Amino acid sequence: MVDVKTMETVAGATRSPPEAGADSIAGAGQRNSRPTVVMGAQYVRSVTFRVVDSVMLHTRPPIRPNTSLILDVNARQITENQPDFEVDLGMKCHGVADTPADGSQPPTLFEADIIYSGLFSLRNVTAETFEPLLLVEAPRMIFPAARNYLADLTREAGFLPVILQQFDFDALWHSRRQKKNPE
Repeated sequence: MVDVKTMETVAGATRSPPEAGADSIAGAGQRNSRPTVVMGAQYVRSVTFRVVDSVMLHTRPPIRPNTSLILDVNARQITENQPDFEVDLGMKCHGVADTPADGSQPPTLFEADIIYSGLFSLRNVTAETFEPLLLVEAPRMIFPAARNYLADLTREAGFLPVILQQFDFDALWHSRRQKKNPE
């Protein structure tokens, strides 16, 4: 996770001299001073997928599992005093069958644990924009590919694909901040 010292270091490292950007597309003398996040590569860093009863899965018609999802976002600086970060989007998805008629615990069908990552560079950041760029905007950029990966993974395992709607990373970030700093 990012801390205040990292925010201050990166905010200072991304300030460019006044002459930078003088030959921009917008015209001479103008420069983009808005805080931005630039995405480099994105990739699957780790994946575990476990089908609990594969024989049952392949001998009966496909069923739509009831799924639960736990989503987490983490960021770590790649090189000290540089504005480059790896952002991880962790997804833990569990699929269970319908609750049996006797009311017992529904059987687990599958468990997926995926860490989808991206490399990001921050530009013109301030202490106020540092965390939102890394923990809201960056995961928002890699989420479509991560959810497609989960859908493909569950489909290839023999289940109906798990289709996720867009996620509100801003609400997740605010929730984590409130838990960290209750006021």
